[in-house]
Amino acid sequence: MKQLRKYFVIMRVSFTNTLTYRGAIFAKFIFYTLFIYIFMSLWRAIYQEGSVHGYDYVQIVWYLIMTEFVGFASGADIYRTMNEEIKTGAIAYQLNRPTHYVAYQYANALGQSIVNILSFGVLAIVLGYVFVGPLETFSMHTVVPLIISILLGITLNFFICMLIGLTAFYVEDNYAFFLIYQKATFMLGMFLPLEFLPGWLQKISQNLPFSYVHWAPARILVDYSPEIGLRLISFQLIWTIAAVILTLLCYSTGVKRLVVNGG
Repeated sequence: MKQLRKYFVIMRVSFTNTLTYRGAIFAKFIFYTLFIYIFMSLWRAIYQEGSVHGYDYVQIVWYLIMTEFVGFASGADIYRTMNEEIKTGAIAYQLNRPTHYVAYQYANALGQSIVNILSFGVLAIVLGYVFVGPLETFSMHTVVPLIISILLGITLNFFICMLIGLTAFYVEDNYAFFLIYQKATFMLGMFLPLEFLPGWLQKISQNLPFSYVHWAPARILVDYSPEIGLRLISFQLIWTIAAVILTLLCYSTGVKRLVVNGG
């Protein structure tokens, strides 16, 4: 319990610090709104002919609102944090703290994510109702699986980004890895539902972790059924556990290789 209390305090401090920078949150609000409006206008032009691959116009706008919500709700930019701390040797100061480094970073990011989830959650709902009205396929039965899926998507994204950041222990420049991951998540679920992809690519995408960051919670929102929810959340959980294990392994082996100039 004492160990858990430490990480709860870290999360609470991060939560409070994030609330302090209201100007940064407001700026993100503007960017989020503009992003949704621009892509909503693009989809309106595409949907002149009716529904596409089973998604009507209202569903696709809510889908986009959800995928972007997951992106904006994520906490710290852990990839750049890891890169900076490892390459400069600043990570050595973190290692001296009476906390596990990975758990510390997750608790810190979670505090920021809670603020973002609450604030952007309200904004997302408002924008959805203002832009296209209520989502007819949504019901209260969707709320619990949707929340679970959102949290798993955010957690999966965090640990994949941290895993990429930890590769700085082994390679001099790991930006290419992050760029590949970023573009993969963009194309496999964030901007386009997987159902819009060719059949062979859909099958591949549904077996990769990238789709379960954005596509899974958005699909649950716009077209939920118990079977779909169970399948998507199960895959999210499997990939999240895998990402956590790989992150811990990469960290434990990477720390042994750490060399800090000047001691």
